[in-house]
Amino acid sequence: HKPKAFAATIMTRFFNQSKYTSFQRQLNLYGFSRCSRGRDSGAYYHPLFLRGHQSLAKNITRTKVKGNGHKTMKFHEAEPDFYSMAPLV
Repeated sequence: HKPKAFAATIMTRFFNQSKYTSFQRQLNLYGFSRCSRGRDSGAYYHPLFLRGHQSLAKNITRTKVKGNGHKTMKFHEAEPDFYSMAPLV
């Protein structure tokens, strides 16, 4: 919710870039989706990037740039509800 602060503190420390829009583009290329409703509205998620399940992250791959200029429609009903999931022990 604070892109400028995120870019200044987190991105420069953990990622090799400082432009928030470039970071968003990379998230999209790696298959991350943006939550559009609920408490996490605006946050990004990926089904293989979950706390406590580091072994899943190795299966995340970067998609090829298609360059057709059209975005596909996203189905909001498929967004996960992280707060209804059982906590990790």
